[in-house]
Amino acid sequence: MTIDFDKKHIFHITHISNLPSIIVAGCLMSDSHRRCGDFECTSIGYTHIKDRRMRRPVCVSARGFLGEYVPFNFCPRSVMLYAIYRKKVEGFAGDENQIVHLCSTIGEATRCGRRWAFTDRHAELGYALYFDDLAKLDQIDWNVMSLRDWRGKEIKETRQAEFLVHDTFPWSCVRWIGVHNSSVEEAVSSLLSGAQHQPTIIVRPNWYYS
Repeated sequence: MTIDFDKKHIFHITHISNLPSIIVAGCLMSDSHRRCGDFECTSIGYTHIKDRRMRRPVCVSARGFLGEYVPFNFCPRSVMLYAIYRKKVEGFAGDENQIVHLCSTIGEATRCGRRWAFTDRHAELGYALYFDDLAKLDQIDWNVMSLRDWRGKEIKETRQAEFLVHDTFPWSCVRWIGVHNSSVEEAVSSLLSGAQHQPTIIVRPNWYYS
């Protein structure tokens, strides 16, 4: 299978309120990096899973633990975003339209100077397969990434395959910011004002559940 790495997109979701600190730091941080530096952020993930990821070994790339990598999905409208939409994330009561998609490409990520890896399904699962060879991208089930209905254990797991970048991911490698509506677009544009690097903001309501 021939893959154009600059046309294979990767997506990291975060709360809009985290953008100013990401811009100032010049990077997205792994949970481990952020915790060591005591950087404050609005968390939108499951705390118990984040804690488990701190202990989940990675046996390729820079090795270490899963929590030491910045995670990306291979699709928008992620399973995690659905949990946010359904207000199933303890400690976060906000709406999904406050979540933005920070988008890049596999090509950009592999050229950014950081070690990287990817998995064939949700990386936290004990039986997920890890790779650091782009020739193994055929292990990703690309067919599930565009599905609107991802019910079913296998589909749900493989749709959560992850691209992982060790420690930090440069802000300069974020190429687009996907948002829910024009109001969020305006808010993000205001936050980017004055930033040296300003990714293109794109309104993509079909990347969300409402």
